[in-house]
Amino acid sequence: MESVVSIIVPVYNCSGFLPRCVASLRNQTYSSLEIILVDDGSTDGSAAVCDRLAASDSRIEVVHKANGGVSSARNAGIEAAKGDYITFTDADDYVNPDHIQHLMDLMQRNGSDVAVCSFISEKEDKCSPPQCGKGLLNEIVYDRDSAVCELLAGGAVGGYVWNKLYRRELLDGIRFRSDIKILEDLRFNYEVFEKVKKMSFNPYKSYHYIQRGQSTMHSRFGDEHRKMVETAREIRDELAGGSPALADAGCGLLATTILWVSDVMAEYGPYDKQLFEEYRAEFKPLKKKYMKMSRIPFSYRASAVFFSMGFRVFQLSVKAVRAIS
Repeated sequence: MESVVSIIVPVYNCSGFLPRCVASLRNQTYSSLEIILVDDGSTDGSAAVCDRLAASDSRIEVVHKANGGVSSARNAGIEAAKGDYITFTDADDYVNPDHIQHLMDLMQRNGSDVAVCSFISEKEDKCSPPQCGKGLLNEIVYDRDSAVCELLAGGAVGGYVWNKLYRRELLDGIRFRSDIKILEDLRFNYEVFEKVKKMSFNPYKSYHYIQRGQSTMHSRFGDEHRKMVETAREIRDELAGGSPALADAGCGLLATTILWVSDVMAEYGPYDKQLFEEYRAEFKPLKKKYMKMSRIPFSYRASAVFFSMGFRVFQLSVKAVRAIS
């Protein structure tokens, strides 16, 4: 008998996208599924769509709750889940027919606690048809320390939860923090990865991530971006007493986060001179080691050079990159 996989889908005002998402989950080649739709106080009719979809498939369960944000919705899904394995899908995204089978095979083939796939990033009006993959791609198996380092470096593994399958017992005692609006996925994964023995990654792109409008991550600089740096500091401090590799990974995360939020300030404003200079001062002792970290993308190392030259030079570099991308 196949193990049950619980798929948690947080739903908030996605009535136009939800049927496609759920159809892609219902049509999985791996059929032993529990699809949990968590209606997070939607006001656009999504709640009725959830109920209608549940009536068409006994594998679909609906949880209705007051609005509390995506972290709250995912936590409610975890509490309701009965499966041996847990994964997440966003309501406006969709997956290939072999998405779950691929992750299950990857996990079982390597005896892993977490399995990770890659994804296709698509515009809302330019979605590609979901297809099954052909053959195995180059897989990488990480131990606990290397998994944490890879996660914090922001590489192909990514900080997201929707491209990962987790053994259920790993999530015991771990939940999403509702006080974090950006990096909540990475914070959750960091706590999970601290418990893994093995994590497996295969670059097969079985998840379709849809870019819709302007997200919090690409909006005017504000309190959520400041909180993002605070979260990175927390993780850096927690890893400071660990192995040199983990301590470096924590410092690398903080450096990357400082660069990223400063990029937001430079592109979208408003410019806070005092805060920018505070970030530059905090980044300065991290720079030398950061520039040598192999897991850090070249684009971030290049950004670090301009960042050190001051706001105006950094802002010009950000605008130049946007103009050619």
